[in-house]
Amino acid sequence: MDDLQRLLQTRFGFSEFRAGQEEAIRAALEGKRVLLIQPTGWGKSLVYQVIAALKGLTLVFSPLRALMRDQVRQANERFGLRAETVNSDMDDEAQHNALERAAGGELDLLYIAPERLQNPLWQEYQSRLPIRAVVIDEAHCVSLWGHDFRPEYRRIVNLVRLLPREVPVVAVTATATPRVEQDVRAQIGEPFHVLRGQLMRPNLRLSVIRAESEAHKLAWLAHLLQTLPGSGLIYTATRHSSEIAAQFLQAQGLNVRFYHAGLGEERPVLEQQLMANELKALAATNALGMGLDKPDIRFVIHYETPASPLHYYQEIGRAGRDGQESQCILLAHPDDIETQRALIESNRPPREQYQRIYSLLQLQPMRERELMLETGYSQTITRTILYDLYDQGLITRDTERYYRAVSNQILRFDDYDALYQAKLSELEKIIDYWDIRECRMRYLCWFLGDGHAENCGRCDVCTGERLPPPAESLIRAAEGFAFHPPLNIGAVYKKAPVYAGGVALSFYGGTAVGQAIHACKYGAPPQPFPDWLVEQSATLIAQSFPVAELQGVVPIPSTISGSLVEDFAGRLARRLGVLFVPALTKTRATQPQKEFKNAVQKAKNIEGAFEVAQTVQGLNLLIVDDVFDSGATLKEAGKVLKQAGAGALYAFCLARTRHRGDL
Repeated sequence: MDDLQRLLQTRFGFSEFRAGQEEAIRAALEGKRVLLIQPTGWGKSLVYQVIAALKGLTLVFSPLRALMRDQVRQANERFGLRAETVNSDMDDEAQHNALERAAGGELDLLYIAPERLQNPLWQEYQSRLPIRAVVIDEAHCVSLWGHDFRPEYRRIVNLVRLLPREVPVVAVTATATPRVEQDVRAQIGEPFHVLRGQLMRPNLRLSVIRAESEAHKLAWLAHLLQTLPGSGLIYTATRHSSEIAAQFLQAQGLNVRFYHAGLGEERPVLEQQLMANELKALAATNALGMGLDKPDIRFVIHYETPASPLHYYQEIGRAGRDGQESQCILLAHPDDIETQRALIESNRPPREQYQRIYSLLQLQPMRERELMLETGYSQTITRTILYDLYDQGLITRDTERYYRAVSNQILRFDDYDALYQAKLSELEKIIDYWDIRECRMRYLCWFLGDGHAENCGRCDVCTGERLPPPAESLIRAAEGFAFHPPLNIGAVYKKAPVYAGGVALSFYGGTAVGQAIHACKYGAPPQPFPDWLVEQSATLIAQSFPVAELQGVVPIPSTISGSLVEDFAGRLARRLGVLFVPALTKTRATQPQKEFKNAVQKAKNIEGAFEVAQTVQGLNLLIVDDVFDSGATLKEAGKVLKQAGAGALYAFCLARTRHRGDL
């Protein structure tokens, strides 16, 4: 028995390696750059854990903080490896202690988020670390052509290029097209060794259901969750879709919550609830990422078509990691394609916006927030441009987070134009998936470069089976469903959320509520909001918040609506049987928030504009406004009320505006 086999059995408790694992370890120990393209559950982590046991300090770069925590716990408790993590969830002292242990040779594994490479503390320690191996998890993020390219991953590449050739480098991913494989090869260098495994997942049953409308999709969701065993995931393309799906399913008595990037600190709690089988499902955008390591996910339903076959394979990869049969169902409708096309276009800002930011940085260093204030561009557009300029080597960022131009070269758009066309082509491939007459699993595997895949014998094409449709009563319930958008305000005071909850009666654009608000505010003369808005609002508030515990209704002082909000809040307070408390006043004039283009400008407009004019000490309050846009107004109002000693705060608005994420 050689040393590797002995180590596997005595240290890790396995009798033998899976196919390809030993080959990967030996190639890495020989100094090769190894790329592992293997399906979820293959055991990629064992490869680098064995390398760490043999070599010593192994850096594992991963964007998945939840997965990092799980891996650290497993390495320490199961395998006796000394493991730690460094990420933005930790305070400076905890990061310092972890890096000090690594520098002192007291760690075998150090998990680190790629963006930490720009952190001054990391830069202070990097040259002191006795690095014996490097692992790049989710390696497709290195490639511009990957489905989740992240510019911070290029910093890992720069680190790898500084290492001695004999230091093992292992890049791992479950999804990489041949084009991505070649790009990763160019990034991490030679000698290059690829181990591409078979991507067939024989325990997954793939199906496509063509839906007639959004209501039919909602009805299908409820029907499927009422019949499918276990717990699972519902993937949506937008935040709005995740919210509406969860709200409808809750109305049908199903324990489902929505999950997206706007939730902040609530996300780990939701993940744990799903892990503990306390939820039937999470309705989630791709913000859920791949860090949820739950082996018994029994179903993955796509409420909307994803951007490509690669995205779809990656997301259904969450299902059935325990090897048991799991359902993967795609609800297809032509509107989904328009949503994805709009998202693709929004991720490629116009060339003049690139030139504007590049020109500003050539004049002086600026932070992201300053650029947003100056240009009015959204954070998404600003970051996309900064990432692309950084990737071209035209700008850099210092330890104080100032971006500055380091070149006068003309901007190049060839790669980004080609990428845009590639994204549109991949979108066409997932549309083809809807109606293919061949095995669905084989289609996905072939797209990803696994030409050896055969028919799965389980998908709806292979078997000819069709799922029974939902009952007419469910369809009627979906058609009559009234969606009330949550208000994801995200304000924090003394490390706790400012608001205990928030909801709007409806969206602003294209709704009866929005039309009524507009007619009342901008009529000549303005008119009070109608009584039916008071009645519907009171009903929703009674359903959403603990009205019996409320001790006051507080209106937001108006900018252009005169006394409309105050009048509405007073009538609402009487209807609820709660005291009317006009506690907030303005310290200065502000401009209408709709005149500003992004959240930073809106926050600046309202900053310091409120004060508390009467005592609110210990009072549980309902804060009322007419239209919710960026949330900046409610954030500022909630903050000053909390500073004045208010108790639990709840937010209510008549309407919420739609943004790109609400498509």
